[in-house]
Amino acid sequence: MTLPVDHIHNLDSYITNEGEAFESVADSELVSMDLWVPSECVAVHTIDAPSAPRRKWEELIPWILEDRLLQPIEDMHFVVSGQTPEGQLQILVVSQLEMQHWQRIAKNSGVVAKSMYPDYMALPYEADRISVGWRDGVCLVRYGVIDGFAASADMAWPLVQSLLDDDSSLKVSLSIPSDLSVPESITDRADINDSEVDWQFSALPSQCNLLTGEFKSAVSSASLLKWLPTAGLGVLTILLSAMYLQVASANILGQISLVENRLTQNYSRLFQGKRPAASDVKIEAEKKLSDLMSQRISLNTEPVASLMAVEKLMTGCGCQLKGLQYEKEALVIQVQNGSALKKRNLNIPGYQVAVTQMPGDDENAIELRLSPRKLEAAQ
Repeated sequence: MTLPVDHIHNLDSYITNEGEAFESVADSELVSMDLWVPSECVAVHTIDAPSAPRRKWEELIPWILEDRLLQPIEDMHFVVSGQTPEGQLQILVVSQLEMQHWQRIAKNSGVVAKSMYPDYMALPYEADRISVGWRDGVCLVRYGVIDGFAASADMAWPLVQSLLDDDSSLKVSLSIPSDLSVPESITDRADINDSEVDWQFSALPSQCNLLTGEFKSAVSSASLLKWLPTAGLGVLTILLSAMYLQVASANILGQISLVENRLTQNYSRLFQGKRPAASDVKIEAEKKLSDLMSQRISLNTEPVASLMAVEKLMTGCGCQLKGLQYEKEALVIQVQNGSALKKRNLNIPGYQVAVTQMPGDDENAIELRLSPRKLEAAQ
């Protein structure tokens, strides 16, 4: 299994000699990896931030560092990796030839480098502590978020001692082979073990990626072709989804229109008057029902209830209404030509009915009195 992260010196361990799989790397399937690269080829410089706008820093930084470099600035690659608490810029500087060389090693090993980091940054960082590791005869030293270096042992120990002399509160962690000679002045202050740097599971310092600018990782044509079918299927899926949504939306709009038409038609069947818009049907229906409820209450209230009750009795009797009044919680009706009315059954549910002849008039002039039974019962 190919790991996603490793040191560039270990890439040849992933190459197998089965058949002719690696005869032409250009035709093979390249693997994307994050790579650690030798820190002895990378220098860390600290400079004051230019006063010019930030967009011009990329052009100015090489000229600011020109006097510190042994090689022409046009042959170097510069990466702004961070700022110190005092606001100074921390710049990683590496030869462009080294960058090209590392990319070539990766490609020859069947790898596309996604990122490259100085390998001293694979060491753990802890404030006020110097971490020292070992890689193939080289000491890796890290003493800050960005600060560190790689050098042979005879050069590294004096530099570490210099850091300790500058700050006596610093602690030291040494992860080195047991047979490596370390100055006593350093071992007296150090925690020592023989563990090796774990390249695969060390945290990647994204701000220190050397693959920037012209060296930024690009997608290979082989990888692009590999993903074309998937991308095509993705685009097709999106188009089909959009078409489906359009058809579904049209169907839903049609159903909504049908429901609105039925709603307004049913309103017209139930209520008279102007047909309201579909959005107003609920409000108008509630108003109509409220009005009908009020009418129903009114019809069941005296004297209207008595008039409604006597309606069937008076229908077709040939009577002439002479007087109508409501007195003492009873409806009093005076009529002439009431002979036909006297012959009818005067039983009205819920009411006590009394018929008398009006004084001083003919025998067919009568007075009809309706009294609600519930009132009589209450009395």
